[in-house]
Amino acid sequence: MFAAATGFFMTLSADLSQKSIHAAIAAIEIYNKPNFLYREEAFALLMTNAWELLLKAKWVVDHGEVVESLYELTDDGTGKKIPKTNRSGNAFSHSASYLAVKLLEDKNSGLEQGCRDNILALIEIRDNAAHFINKDLYIGRRVLEIGTASLRNYLLLATEWFQLDLTSYNFFLMPLSFYHGFESVEPASRAQYPEQIRNLLAFLDSLEQEEPGTECKQHVALRLETKLVRGKDAAAVEFRWTDDPSAPVLTVREEDILKKYSMTYKALVSAMRRRYENFIVNKEFHKRRQVLEKDKKYVFERRLNPGSPTTSMQRFYDPNILQEFGKHYSRRKKS
Repeated sequence: MFAAATGFFMTLSADLSQKSIHAAIAAIEIYNKPNFLYREEAFALLMTNAWELLLKAKWVVDHGEVVESLYELTDDGTGKKIPKTNRSGNAFSHSASYLAVKLLEDKNSGLEQGCRDNILALIEIRDNAAHFINKDLYIGRRVLEIGTASLRNYLLLATEWFQLDLTSYNFFLMPLSFYHGFESVEPASRAQYPEQIRNLLAFLDSLEQEEPGTECKQHVALRLETKLVRGKDAAAVEFRWTDDPSAPVLTVREEDILKKYSMTYKALVSAMRRRYENFIVNKEFHKRRQVLEKDKKYVFERRLNPGSPTTSMQRFYDPNILQEFGKHYSRRKKS
């Protein structure tokens, strides 16, 4: 079966990795469908399959594209190891859980404990899907948290292992946050759940509690916190500055910053002249500007030559600063 695939595709690992992506995309599409009653179960099934294919692709590429490296072996009674076969006579291949454990043992694989435990959690959710008879928002939240972490881990490793370009895919799950209190929902008692669900939740709890520190890139679960706010206008702030040490870390490249702070001083003055009928570049304007420039959400300062500490500084302004100036100037009337 695998030999035929190898002859058609360039490599077996490439074939498996591409099928893995298709399974992951299918998992996301199913989860994000509105009013889909088998959402969590179908996602766990397809995402587990995506992981199994990706892990097999990694295992094969690490073993010289030898398909036999995937086979489970058994003793034929004479001490000789032969592939274990299924009812149709085809060789059994290693499971996702087995490969995850083996790759975790390989310090050069890039797979971390958080990812291994996340895969185990996903497999357990899949295996217990038949017991989701009366699933509620809490069950949905737990699956979403594990699923979100799983997709993030998947993107990291698929890119690292096979340099796959996944930028054209929307790898995210839509949170069910339109339900009031979704993020904080917690049952008063788990006694209401069937025994199988209580056992599943206890297992998921144990995996999350054993997760390593925050320095790791791969996680068992990622908790979502969302807030619906009224949009002010088309130029609404895309992110906010904060000194809160508990706030999540966000890495932003300079070109991303300049998309937000898009106005030079010259562009700011030109915009002010077009916008306000009584605007004049005078001492009052400079005084107000200097006050606003102390607020980092309105101005970004950088060197003209970032590689030289002796070059002069240049300021870039967020267009939202115009609203602050509007408190002191009269807006031009539309003709």
